[in-house]
Amino acid sequence: MNNKVKVEFWGVRGSVPSPGPETIKYGGNTSCVSISYKDKILICDAGTGIRDLGSSLVQDPNKEIYILLSHSHWDHIQGFPFFKPIYQPDRPVYMFPSLLKKNIVLSSLVEQMDGAHFPVTPDQVPSNFNFITHNPLAFLSKNGFDIELVFLNHPGSALGYKIKVNDITICYFTDNEIEPPYKKTIEFDQLVEKCNTADVLIHDAQYTKEDMPLKHGWGHSLIHQVTELGHEAKVKNIVYFHHDPERSDEQLDKLLDIEANWLKSKNSLSNPIFAQERLILEF
Repeated sequence: MNNKVKVEFWGVRGSVPSPGPETIKYGGNTSCVSISYKDKILICDAGTGIRDLGSSLVQDPNKEIYILLSHSHWDHIQGFPFFKPIYQPDRPVYMFPSLLKKNIVLSSLVEQMDGAHFPVTPDQVPSNFNFITHNPLAFLSKNGFDIELVFLNHPGSALGYKIKVNDITICYFTDNEIEPPYKKTIEFDQLVEKCNTADVLIHDAQYTKEDMPLKHGWGHSLIHQVTELGHEAKVKNIVYFHHDPERSDEQLDKLLDIEANWLKSKNSLSNPIFAQERLILEF
């Protein structure tokens, strides 16, 4: 059994899928990240990237599946009906509707399968949906994933997750607007504290200054704000995530160079990584 912690990226775009010749390198699927440890896999969000993840998991029927959602916007739920393990008879899939203290997130996940928006309804799915409503964090901890909830700055609210697995700390903070025009749920210094010295910070980095002021308040951060956060928090690996669907591979390459040079000028120990599909980080 592999005792390494493996973080794998299956969908890294924000807002809407963006396939095409200009997005081949980084990929066009929407948010989905998996964290594997031993015989278990924790899935963060169910954007279109979860389809490819599901195709790999059907070959590993003994791996236990746990799905966390940050919030219910389309780009974080729209791949779930195409997740092949839910069509495997009796396969358990664990989900956690009570983490936001309401059922809207998980109801959005399964209610899109209503016969009108998708032809298969939940009662026709042969796997076992397990909705863990009693002490979900304790349940996850018992299964190897110690998780702290972090409420983020995003219209309609969104959850971030500080995840500890086998002494590795992974902060999954999508979708978060570091400096929003509306009342903040979390301040910059609090974000620094939450992800201090984390092994991996996966953070929304959708916009540049050129996208403003039009998109200020849309719930996403400037790329350089994420660099500053990772540097201040002494994060080992800053993973820039939730790329704008309009951003080409060439543009992302140039933006990565800018952020890497800034970190180098500060003698920062943080390693900048622009997330791309099938990127794997192992610890």
